[in-house]
Amino acid sequence: MTQSATRRAVLGAGGTLGGVGVAGALGACGVGQESSGPAPGGVPSKPISLTHLNQGSGAAGTFFDYAVAEFRKKYANVNVEYIPNGATGTVMEKFLSLSAAGTTPDVVVLNPPFVEPLRARGSLADLTPYVKRDAKTYQPEDFVESTLTRAVRNGKWHAIPDNLGLWMMIYNTTAFQQVGAGTPDATWTWDRLVDVIRQTMARDANVLGMNMPPYELPLRGNGGDILSNDEKQCILDQPAAVEAIQWEGDLRQRHRVVPGTAEMGGLAARALFDSGRIVVNWADPGFLNTTVRQKMNFSWDIATIPRGKAAHVSTVKGPSLSLSTDGKERDTAWAWLGHYTGPEMQKYRAVESVSPTARKSGLKAYLDSVQGFTKQVYVDVAAITRTMPYIAKYDEMDKEIQAGLDAVYDGKQSAKVAMAEVTRKVNAILATIK
Repeated sequence: MTQSATRRAVLGAGGTLGGVGVAGALGACGVGQESSGPAPGGVPSKPISLTHLNQGSGAAGTFFDYAVAEFRKKYANVNVEYIPNGATGTVMEKFLSLSAAGTTPDVVVLNPPFVEPLRARGSLADLTPYVKRDAKTYQPEDFVESTLTRAVRNGKWHAIPDNLGLWMMIYNTTAFQQVGAGTPDATWTWDRLVDVIRQTMARDANVLGMNMPPYELPLRGNGGDILSNDEKQCILDQPAAVEAIQWEGDLRQRHRVVPGTAEMGGLAARALFDSGRIVVNWADPGFLNTTVRQKMNFSWDIATIPRGKAAHVSTVKGPSLSLSTDGKERDTAWAWLGHYTGPEMQKYRAVESVSPTARKSGLKAYLDSVQGFTKQVYVDVAAITRTMPYIAKYDEMDKEIQAGLDAVYDGKQSAKVAMAEVTRKVNAILATIK
């Protein structure tokens, strides 16, 4: 189903992407502010080898090889070695292992939870001088604003956003049409969606309902959140949060519109959606692109996240790229990073890799090159995204939260009891962060 537009037509398209605002991103993120980092320099003429650590395992993709080839047209003296992550373990563990061995990578691709822990350790270089110096060609205002939250802290850039991952609703339009539900839009509430799911289940006994929404979506839509604004206190025990999480638990235990593990029969969301047993899934770009490539026995589309009574919100995700403070050729490493994440390379990548990038221009190129779904939805969802609170000990915090959520979803504890315990444990973790 995916059809690529001609590269010249897509990559040469001008204009801005409507609905994805980044007004004020330069001032808010410190591009115009002074930095305490060293003055950036140029690429020396001597032979230089850089190392680029990826967050995933496996060989380098075709885009990486293309980007290196284009980079070497200007800097023939520079080689860029691709280092995959191991089959087990996180990219942060791999980074620290290489650093301990004295072979710290120059460039590292980091999943969102790992940026702040490494920044807090002093492992990530301050990129602000480079972004400021190269602002005219690098175009930092081109990034979707919500992606910068994971890249910039205290006015300093320590990472460059790579992908524009987000949550959207993907749904079986055939099933919705059969019950006269219409097309979900920004006016739909969570309760309206649940009513439609009930109707599809009543019509077809084979339908199991929908997958459990990512907890932060109903939570934030209801006016709650995970941490306080200063990230010093967990607030999952507050009334708005407890109400939203109990509502999610009730989706499975009372309303029976979200199947349990036994009902799913060991099948993943992909298989259940493809077979029509799940009529709504919470999709990221990878799930969407796979759906586009496949031939379904039913029609489908994407829709925005349902609206809560307090807010309409989705979550922005996706990796970022950083430079190591221990890199011996930082100016050259920035030249590579700036090239790899620059506007032209990212537009090329968006089309050739069928990947929505964190740049507005890249997202536009991606949407211009694909077919099979309502493209405006992607733009609309990108405009309501917020990041997760990726604190220095995010993994520890997330483990406690997920354990509490599971207790609620499985009917073992009420949200009030579970979230009180989660809040206590998370606050203890937060207290250890300096």
